[in-house]
Amino acid sequence: MSKFKIAVIGVGYLGEFHAQKYHTNKKVELIGIVDTNKKRCCEISNILGVNSYSDYKNIVNIVDAVSIVVPTDLHYKVAKFFIENGKHVLIEKPFATNVNQAKKLIKLAKQYKVILQIGHLERFNKVFLSLEKNIRNPLFFECNRLSPYKIRGTEVDVIMDLMIHDLDIILSLNKSKIKSIHANGINVLTNTTDIAHARITFENGCVCNLSASRISDKVERKMRVFQKNAYFSLDYQNYVLDTYNKTESKGIKKIEKKQVRFIKNDSLNEEIKSFIECIAAKKNPIVSGNDGLAALKYAIKISNLIKK
Repeated sequence: MSKFKIAVIGVGYLGEFHAQKYHTNKKVELIGIVDTNKKRCCEISNILGVNSYSDYKNIVNIVDAVSIVVPTDLHYKVAKFFIENGKHVLIEKPFATNVNQAKKLIKLAKQYKVILQIGHLERFNKVFLSLEKNIRNPLFFECNRLSPYKIRGTEVDVIMDLMIHDLDIILSLNKSKIKSIHANGINVLTNTTDIAHARITFENGCVCNLSASRISDKVERKMRVFQKNAYFSLDYQNYVLDTYNKTESKGIKKIEKKQVRFIKNDSLNEEIKSFIECIAAKKNPIVSGNDGLAALKYAIKISNLIKK
């Protein structure tokens, strides 16, 4: 079987990692990278030994699929071009700048029968995958995502930058519709929201508190999930999952704690491997366009509530 030919569009901080993962994957051939920053593009192409391009339209006839890792406001334009040319697409989050763009891309992907996968990395985190198997009917979520300030990513607010990860996770674990959202936040170092808090109530009674900050002095990515007779504490950053279960023996009730420490896995590599497998097997991706749309829809809702 011939290898799939792949290109990475945008080789900034994250795009470089995408290129590295494809380069070492034996099932694909990284045929090139694309970036309007010619100096950066040449630098990465020399490291990986692949061709560099400044215009993504020049590679359309030599690829089977692309990773799109350009700024969010360019996602729609670039993805639309490749989808309409029958190419499979992995788009980094946020999916698009608005809901209409996301819906249009989903419709086009279906029309042209191509894989459309959205880059929500935490779905491939080994700790989350272990947690996911144990969640039945969640009652309460508490999500905290903190990061030190970086210029990279500030073209969007902290909801689109960080909180959207947790929105995707809770929507994947709790399939009920959202009943109400309350949110507040402030901008400190940028012109958009840098610290945000949201409280979401679902129609099935489940409640979720989400906090995100990109002006913290530390990195923290944690989530707690409560369900009947059990709760779970997940640390994405340190790969630790604590499980607390209510038990009863001879009429005595107690809480039993179990801690599992995982060996760190390469979530981006797993995400890219999954994308390639979906292309080969012509199957739906783990994070579909509809998943990306759902997270985007409520991220925008939270952003707009804060702006008001």
